[in-house]
Amino acid sequence: MEPRTIKNEKPNMDYLQRLIDEYDKSKAFADKAAARVEELKKVLKSYVADFGTADDKGHKWLAGETHQLKNERRVSRAFDTKAGEKWAKTTGHWESVKRTVEVLDEDALMALVWDNPELEEEVSKLYTEKETWAFKVVEGKSYEDE
Repeated sequence: MEPRTIKNEKPNMDYLQRLIDEYDKSKAFADKAAARVEELKKVLKSYVADFGTADDKGHKWLAGETHQLKNERRVSRAFDTKAGEKWAKTTGHWESVKRTVEVLDEDALMALVWDNPELEEEVSKLYTEKETWAFKVVEGKSYEDE
């Protein structure tokens, strides 16, 4: 690959176009390959579901000639807060298990700034900006061509 250009130099347009074309074709190939992988995965998972054998942890296994397929069982637990709250209230334990949490109300803060414009500069410093970049190859004319 050609080294990066110095900022004020003009890029080698032929080389740049070859890179763009290769990127575009490679991305299309990768997308097709990823879609095919997902199709194969669905078929293989159905084979494991239909013909696999469960182990002591609930994972399902199916042996091929050179590889084994494993559909791994994963269990997570989540607390049902609505059911917990209902249980605590009906059993008389609510007062001992509830907690009050104080948080800043951003809408109330903005109303305060609206009513007191002199606070705007100070409050605006409480906001942080996060910058991200999304790389895209856009087909068609450049914004510079218009």
